[in-house]
Amino acid sequence: MTAHRVVACISLAAALVAQVRGAGAQTLDRTKPPKATAPSPFVFPKAQTRTLPNGLRVVLIEDHSLPLVAVRAVVGVDSLDDPVGKEGLFVLTAGMLREGTTSMTAEQLASAAAAIGNVVFPLRFTTITQTFDRSLELMADMLMRPSFPQAALDRVKATLVANQQRQLQLPATIPNRIFLARLFGSDHPIARAAIASEATMAPITREDLQHFHSAYFRPNNTTIVVVGDVGEAQALAAVTKAFGMWERGGVPSPPVTPALPPRSTTIYLLDRAGAQQSYVFVGTLGPERASADFAALEVIAPILGASSGSRLTQNLRERHSYMYSGTPAAVTWRRGSAPAVIGGSAAVSTVKTDSALIEWLGELRGAVQRPPSDQEMGMAQGALVAALPAQIETQDLLANRAMSMLQSDVPLDFYNSYGTRIEAVRPADVTAVASKYLDLSRLVIVVAGDRKVVEPALRAANIAPIVVVDERGRP
Repeated sequence: MTAHRVVACISLAAALVAQVRGAGAQTLDRTKPPKATAPSPFVFPKAQTRTLPNGLRVVLIEDHSLPLVAVRAVVGVDSLDDPVGKEGLFVLTAGMLREGTTSMTAEQLASAAAAIGNVVFPLRFTTITQTFDRSLELMADMLMRPSFPQAALDRVKATLVANQQRQLQLPATIPNRIFLARLFGSDHPIARAAIASEATMAPITREDLQHFHSAYFRPNNTTIVVVGDVGEAQALAAVTKAFGMWERGGVPSPPVTPALPPRSTTIYLLDRAGAQQSYVFVGTLGPERASADFAALEVIAPILGASSGSRLTQNLRERHSYMYSGTPAAVTWRRGSAPAVIGGSAAVSTVKTDSALIEWLGELRGAVQRPPSDQEMGMAQGALVAALPAQIETQDLLANRAMSMLQSDVPLDFYNSYGTRIEAVRPADVTAVASKYLDLSRLVIVVAGDRKVVEPALRAANIAPIVVVDERGRP
């Protein structure tokens, strides 16, 4: 480049910079911070739904941002469908699906997945677009035609029993079981699902797995979720090829077991001799997810106890240093028409268990008496709505979210109105649901701690009647 051209280029660049600066000087006031633009409303990506002749439902969400496809199989069965006395059957059945099929051993399945270049599980996989069809066929073989070899069953059962025994060593496991049993009733599927153990899995046979699989793993009880770089025609063709020959069949109706009616507030005390912390559970039952109170209950959770800035966390941990960890108040929604659990748990100082419980109940009472401030409302609503985009920012996350919605019997357009519903909640609505559901005379309280330290203080505090229970929740 000649010197003349270099000078010309420099002059032109300088003129452009000056023009930009001049234009900025006319429009930018540096004495004031720029205003944030209004956030765009959250819209869940469009889902296309098709049903094959055998009843298999296919949900397709196209996302061509990356050459990846995430697939999830959602079968309408879980641990709530375990028969009485054989809790753990669903987990065993699901765990055995990859241990061999009628045409391939477990080793051959692993080799086939390795040849494709990605892991393929019976209920999920993520792969590049080019290997979508092959991965889907491998998933279908495991899902439709498991062989349940006895040697593998013995090994998987032993592994699950060992995992359960490790879970029992965690200090919150047993009090949580007692909490659920006292809320729902010990015979309720939600309570029974938490008690799978060596005793309940030992009698489960290979024939039990075969029968359970035949009863529930049917195309008319299954949805295949496909998210990613694949079009409708290709997705339907691949799913039809892999699953089209799967025979539909009758599926047992889900168990309908009513929860226990609310009873007077009682403290169920489980002795943990020498424990330096008490694990405390406090809660009650709420409505089903379809309730008109859904949005207000979503908002009250982070205000009351489901966030670091919540009233209970600030009180128990920041102000009084009673609480070590936990989520003292949340709303846990259940599948279908099952009632939600409104409550939470925390690990607190043993010598301050009574004081922590007094403050805890005081904050629940305050939720009825003290409406949330504008700051609390803004924090809760902002956190609930602002978190949505991050939950679906990849094909994997989007597939997981769609799977979770289907498992919870939530329509796929649920989140399109979620933000609007949350932002429409007013302080009076929050106070109203607190008054409706937080009845301090109808609470279940479970305390697992050193009885010789905790019990005298709780009785002196006269919070509620105390029932000492064993590890199975029996007095």
